[in-house]
Amino acid sequence: MRTSFNMRTSLNMENILQVNIWLLRFILQLVFLTIWLITYGSAEPNIRGLELTEVVLPNPIPCNTGTMGSNCTCPANCLKYDAETGGCHPMDCWSYSTIKTECNEAGKEWLPAIILQGIPVTGAFGSGFGNIGRWDIFGTYMAIIFGGCLAMCCCGCFCSACNKEEDKDAMAMAGTKGCSCLVSVAITVMYIWGIVVIANKEVDAPWTNYKGEAIMCPMIGN
Repeated sequence: MRTSFNMRTSLNMENILQVNIWLLRFILQLVFLTIWLITYGSAEPNIRGLELTEVVLPNPIPCNTGTMGSNCTCPANCLKYDAETGGCHPMDCWSYSTIKTECNEAGKEWLPAIILQGIPVTGAFGSGFGNIGRWDIFGTYMAIIFGGCLAMCCCGCFCSACNKEEDKDAMAMAGTKGCSCLVSVAITVMYIWGIVVIANKEVDAPWTNYKGEAIMCPMIGN
């Protein structure tokens, strides 16, 4: 009878271990998918920002006719005079089209971020924030997911080690399930929070100004 109980306990522990291994493999596959989506979505802006830091200042936009120096009047409200270049340049988070002679907001696109964050598979990892270069917030998501997986394993092992032999299997399962519920709640809360703050454009994203300096700008687009 004792041998039969030990065999049953061993089989149950093996099943728990196999489930945890499958879960980790599934999470790793989702991580690779998320990283690919983030890299694909943010590669062009990152390359453009790198180029800005490697080139000299762009040609200035001439002041309005009859004005110059400290009396310079720029041809648009989004431009400001720079004594270093002797002309006008876009203010932070703005761009100016010399062809259309109009101002446009500059920054990371809002639509790809909200799409990635709205999809449960990628949004749970905070991929919407990774797409706009907010790696600090993205890291928080990853810490919750991977820290949660580690916590589930630790809870199961701890509950199993602190109980009698006949209760080890049941307590290990209870500890794993209890911790997984808490982790699931945390992931769900962060997922919903991410959608709300991105949808309302409450977070700024990294950008560069005309000098190639790193700045933070609101997301653009509808």
